Amino acid sequence: MRFINPFVARSIWEEILGIRPDLIHIFNGEGYPWSLLFSQWAYREGIPVGLTLHDPELHPGCSIWERANAIFRKFVIRRVTSVHVHSKVFVKSAQKLGACHIVVIPHGSIAERFTKYRCSNIDREPIALFFGRLEPYKGLDLLVEAGLTLKGKLRIIIAGPGRLPSKIAKRIREYPEWFEVRNRFIPDEEVAFLFQKASVLVLPYKQATQSSLPLIAAAFGLPVVATSVGAFVEDVPRVGGILVPPGNPVALAEGMLKAIGLTPVYPRELEMHTLASQFLDWYRSLCRSK
Repeated sequence: MRFINPFVARSIWEEILGIRPDLIHIFNGEGYPWSLLFSQWAYREGIPVGLTLHDPELHPGCSIWERANAIFRKFVIRRVTSVHVHSKVFVKSAQKLGACHIVVIPHGSIAERFTKYRCSNIDREPIALFFGRLEPYKGLDLLVEAGLTLKGKLRIIIAGPGRLPSKIAKRIREYPEWFEVRNRFIPDEEVAFLFQKASVLVLPYKQATQSSLPLIAAAFGLPVVATSVGAFVEDVPRVGGILVPPGNPVALAEGMLKAIGLTPVYPRELEMHTLASQFLDWYRSLCRSK
């Protein structure tokens, strides 16, 4: 509720002005009410604003709040100085939303958050891992169909918070030896365990923007199979993973088996301390625009 309180927003803005910033970077929540206010006030003050656009396209089945965010962000995007996207595939989407100046800086790796819990005594098993928040657009129904096609050749672990649709939950309960569900928040230590225990990470998304998961998997030496949607078309081949057509559970099952045993490539150039120079170059260009 704080994000719709204009008085709190004004108070924070006064603090920002007290810092006398050379620029402002809106990293998230581009369609939240405060972003609307901050981008307008920054424009009046002549302060350049850079905006990171994580999701240029609305995810199917998203919440009312996310839909509202998608509507209001158009006004923010048209007011800021420059927009940052994580992949070239979303440049046109950003342009359609009104972005005049766009920079592409890849999604950085946060793998170190999990690899610090790596253990040396964990053996891989014939497990396909789905990790992340359970959302309608992530293709869990396709994953279950692919698991049924495999008939136990791989055990499917679905791990993450969110709502599992009743139809999918029912199918899973019919085959407890083929599926395992950890429908809750997964602590970092457990995430590291799962990434070392599994033999393939599967991303069966029906629609996607970008994800940190391919880089995390590569850092653990875990091969990736994903549908060819969104930035996966760049992110998955980069780590030596396999892309399959979206909406095809048979192709997904075949890709999961094919991916096992592949040696992933972890691109260290996408670690945050390396990407920092690209952000600094962007910030310098924003300052020059002032």
